[in-house]
Amino acid sequence: MFDGFAKGTKALPVPSPFLSSLLADIGDLAELKCTLRFLWHAAQVSGMPKWVDSASILSDTILATAIGSQGAIRQALNDAVSRGTLVEAQGYFLLNTPENARIAAETKPALINNITPEPVIAQQSNVFGLYEANIGLLTPMVADQLRDAEATYPVEWIEAAIKEATERNVRNWRYISTILERWMTDGPNTDNDQRTSKRGEPGRHPQTASAAEYLRTRRTAR
Repeated sequence: MFDGFAKGTKALPVPSPFLSSLLADIGDLAELKCTLRFLWHAAQVSGMPKWVDSASILSDTILATAIGSQGAIRQALNDAVSRGTLVEAQGYFLLNTPENARIAAETKPALINNITPEPVIAQQSNVFGLYEANIGLLTPMVADQLRDAEATYPVEWIEAAIKEATERNVRNWRYISTILERWMTDGPNTDNDQRTSKRGEPGRHPQTASAAEYLRTRRTAR
């Protein structure tokens, strides 16, 4: 059972037709999930247009868990393009708007079936093991909350929040979630990780980059 949306949960923009005519038309659950996950990826991209590379989607472990395989993800993406929800150009996907359609039309297309992404490895996240080792039993509800957290925050944040909860001997997910929500707003400058610069002022901890900044950096590094 879902525990509800925590205070300060980030909202993502969803085009209104997706919740009306498209919601009625999309009969395939995999296509629906894949399109929703695309919107999440697009929301992490700064500037315009909001390109999402196919490798990011095909190697998305959250989407692989939700749909089942890379083949299913690939088919769902193709279905979304065929429907007209997305457009594709050179291995990148964009929401099908007039401007994005023009950009895609001016770009030589690359067939997604010819793309060989990094394989998705179906294995338990290290965050799960860290939680069990330091906090307590990993129940199905907590596992779902950890998966949602991994889709929202950098893994380093989750690991640091678990460490802080352990050091303060407050061993429950609610406390960890509160830490992550605070860091999303203020950056992870907690009492435990304040740094002092040469000027005697608090320095910026390496992990104080926002989740969006972290994801952009990771995407650029590929």
